[in-house]
Amino acid sequence: MNSTSHVNTKEFITRLNNGDVLAFEVLFKLYRSKLLYIAIQYISNKEDAEEIIQNVFVKVWSKKNIQTNINGYLYRITKNACLDHLRSKKQQLHLDNNLSQLEASINYTALSDDSASLIIEKELNEAILNSIDLLPPKCKDVFVKSRIEGLKHKEISTEMNISTNTVENHISKALKHLKVSLREFLPFL
Repeated sequence: MNSTSHVNTKEFITRLNNGDVLAFEVLFKLYRSKLLYIAIQYISNKEDAEEIIQNVFVKVWSKKNIQTNINGYLYRITKNACLDHLRSKKQQLHLDNNLSQLEASINYTALSDDSASLIIEKELNEAILNSIDLLPPKCKDVFVKSRIEGLKHKEISTEMNISTNTVENHISKALKHLKVSLREFLPFL
């Protein structure tokens, strides 16, 4: 990453920690699907996973204490929220030994294993990067500048000497491509 992306990331984190609603909406749009995918891998029940992710974002909004690594921070609190949920399911297992609670216990054990969690996260990240690499060069360039480097549409427009409408079209095309190419990872979309 270049120094501009570090500045933009720091500025974005500062805006989040200062309660900027727009920054929070961007964070939600960028991370909701990824975090939901991770939660569903462990929780199995989509509704429970969605509730956990909602609670994660409520926690992020209320605490406003992101330091420097947004990915790590969101992953850690999502993992902890899943662990808490599975812990409560595991306690219920002693009372009622049904299949879904047994599955929750097995998932709890898997989630407690950091290496297993990292493998799943790494696999998803690789799939995302591979999908981005399949984009047409200009579309990929615009998408990377927008979603990874954190540049605004106007900044990308100026830097690449294209209109903001073209920037928006490239981003829309890239998001559609990612949704199709990652459907096996994100079946709930």
